[in-house]
Amino acid sequence: MHVLYPCVASREARRGTEMSTGRYPVSVGVVLLSSMMQRVLITGAASWTGGHLVRHLETRPDLEVSAVDDRDPVVEFEADFQRLSLDRLTLARYVLEVEPEVVIHLQAVHPTSEHGRSAEAEERILGSLALFGAIERLDTVRHVIVKSDTAFYGASPRNPSVLSESTRPQGTPSRFQRDLTEMERFIVQATIRHPDIAFTVLRFAPIFGPRVGNPISRYLTLPVVPTLMGFDPRLQFIHEDDAVSALEHALDHPVSGTFNIAGGGQLYLSRILRLGRRIPQPLPGRLFEGALGGLSRAGIDVPNHLRGLLKHGRITDTTAMSEIFGFEPRYTCRQTALHAYGYKEETS
Repeated sequence: MHVLYPCVASREARRGTEMSTGRYPVSVGVVLLSSMMQRVLITGAASWTGGHLVRHLETRPDLEVSAVDDRDPVVEFEADFQRLSLDRLTLARYVLEVEPEVVIHLQAVHPTSEHGRSAEAEERILGSLALFGAIERLDTVRHVIVKSDTAFYGASPRNPSVLSESTRPQGTPSRFQRDLTEMERFIVQATIRHPDIAFTVLRFAPIFGPRVGNPISRYLTLPVVPTLMGFDPRLQFIHEDDAVSALEHALDHPVSGTFNIAGGGQLYLSRILRLGRRIPQPLPGRLFEGALGGLSRAGIDVPNHLRGLLKHGRITDTTAMSEIFGFEPRYTCRQTALHAYGYKEETS
């Protein structure tokens, strides 16, 4: 059963008076149905995850989906799409026009920060100020879902072996980690200002799969994989399909809070590569960095925050995901790796 929030009438319903006077050949039943629809706004819809989320949601009769991003989508969908800069006032104006009940904010951090590159300070938290400024002016919004990342915790030998949502990160943060921290701090402030709105923050483990085409997937599926000599980090993943399902679950089960999202279990990097029948190439530190630099020049970028992950690993506690958020991924970490490599069962 889908959860429907109390909401103002949709744009179609607001034309009800005109329809009732005969200017539109639409029955009253259609007007009543449209007035029950939730309006959902998805930012960052051009990504693989965003595009597939839009495709999932646009087929549902209880939803009216609007999508926005500052680049063209990599996944085709039928929902209304606006190409807007996510860090400009045009986004705020569009939000005020759409009047959504639910906002799914998938690209809350500037893309350059993931790769460790500098960006203008006002662009780091991509569109968040404009977006939440618009939310404060609307009385329609009931739920805000924000995609974060377990890179929030960093990758440090000083971190605990298992990281809970309340864990304070240790070590020197990467730019991506700093921007995630700043973004989540802003969410906390918005939660205090708007206790009537449910704010759900999902910290995703690295998304892995055969189609997502992100840096971790491209790196791990190389025929020969450079690794750091003397290190065999423990890793968690979330399957690409489970990442989409978690966002849809958040829409249907509005729970305020921050939740780690990862598949069951954990894997050492060496085990992952054996599952994929990849050849590991252990390298000392300087040669390892040089190899990753060569991959970047060849179009296979390994961002700075992933380089730390490939040294120290990261495992998160997903108890709150199961017991409070109520989500169970379909794929374990081992199954995720096997599927990403094109195998259904372990054959070795």
